[in-house]
Formats: sequence, structure tokens, C-alpha cells
Amino acid sequence: MSKKYYKCLRLNRASWYDVNFIWSSKNPVEIKEAVQGKPCGIGLHLAKSINDSFKHGNFPAKIFEVKPLSPILGEDKTKIRVARAKLLKDVTPDYVLAVNRFLASISKIKWFGNHRPLKAEWQIFDTMDTAWSKARNTAKDAFWSKAWNTAWNAACSAVWNISKDTARNAVKDAAKDAAWNAASSAVWNTGKDIVWSIPWNAAKDAALYAQMLICLDFNLEKRHIDHIKACWETWKRGYGLLCDVNGTLYVYRKP
Repeated sequence: MSKKYYKCLRLNRASWYDVNFIWSSKNPVEIKEAVQGKPCGIGLHLAKSINDSFKHGNFPAKIFEVKPLSPILGEDKTKIRVARAKLLKDVTPDYVLAVNRFLASISKIKWFGNHRPLKAEWQIFDTMDTAWSKARNTAKDAFWSKAWNTAWNAACSAVWNISKDTARNAVKDAAKDAAWNAASSAVWNTGKDIVWSIPWNAAKDAALYAQMLICLDFNLEKRHIDHIKACWETWKRGYGLLCDVNGTLYVYRKP
């Protein structure tokens, strides 16, 4: 068994399948009930790449190189299943660490606190309804207008096109889902008068930001990076973001 294998674990080295199963940092772990059979089943599942490890993991995460210490009991293109294995070393990539930090920052946001200065380039409104009315009139046919979310859609497409041509699709998808859930839950839990579209908007901006972090070391254009960061900056500063109209952000102070 000379190939390298990987395991995506929780920050405390617990399994994503069983939070009570914690991998030792020094000693082997074993599932004595594991028997020969299919790739999926009772045992320790070790991925063949870091990307593949996220097919059985989530964020926030640590990635370890793992050494199998028993025969392969099941195997497919992305993983093997064994009874006994040992963590060799932490090999968590920088892009995973970046997403971990981003997820932790979401819980610290003062949602609709209006606590940081406005940006001169924003179109700013008191409420989401007034922002919606102005954006709809400016973009004419609203969601169906080519002006609506022009820059956001371009950035989203750029991230998708880059990631689909790399070996990070599973990592990107896990980051997207984790950021979406964290942001939408955080906004819902503010206790403010929130309608469904506000957590949805925050969630889509958080999800795109997390996906961007996965792709930063690829050839993602600066204009897309800048727009993704600008969108998330509105929420960090304590405001809400409805959309962009031809690249201009339509921001509101309160729900």
C-alpha cells in the first residue's frame, strides 16, 4: 500500500459520520466489525485525494494523510475501506483553512447593526422594500433584466467554470453548503423582522465567497474577486445587499 490516502475530519478529529468516534493523533484506530465486501460499509473510509475526502466530510475541517494498517476490504475510484488505520500528518490546504476562518467569522457579524461606514459607491436605501422598488425601476424587468445582478452572475459563472476544471469540485460544494447554512441561520436568528429573501441573499453571497476562497490560487479574474468581496463587505458592515444593477450594489440599512 504505497499510495497516499486522506481523511477529512472535524476540527477535534471526530468523524463526520459519528461525532463520538475521534481519531487519535498518535495511535491507530480500528473497527473490528469491518469485513470484506463493498466500498461502502462498516470500516474506515480513506479517500484517494483531498478532494475525494470531502465527499465524506464537511466544513470546518482538517485533512490528514492516513496510513492503512490492514488489508483493503472494499474499494472504488475515490476511496478504500479498511479495518485499521493511523493518522500520519495534518495536510490541511491553505484554501481549507481560509474557509474555516471565514465560517468562524460569520457568527461574529453584527447583522443590520449599521456599525461601519457606508461606501461611496453604494446605492443606499433605508429599507429592503425601497431598494427593491428603485432596483426594479432601474433594471426595468427586474430579475429578467440583463442589468440585474450582472456582476454577481458573472463572478458566479467564473468561479464555477474554474472549479469544474480542477480537482476541487467536492471541496467547493462542501464550502458552498457550509457557508450557505451558516449565513442563513445567523440572519434568521437575529430576532429582527426578517423575510425569507434576506437570509437567502446573505446565504448566496456567503456561499460564493467561500467558493472563491477555494479557487483563489487559480486564474480567477481580479474584477470577480473584487465584486465577491464587495458584496460580502456590505453584510460585514451591518447592512443588507439586495442585488447589483450593472455592477452597482443596492444596499439597505434595515430589513
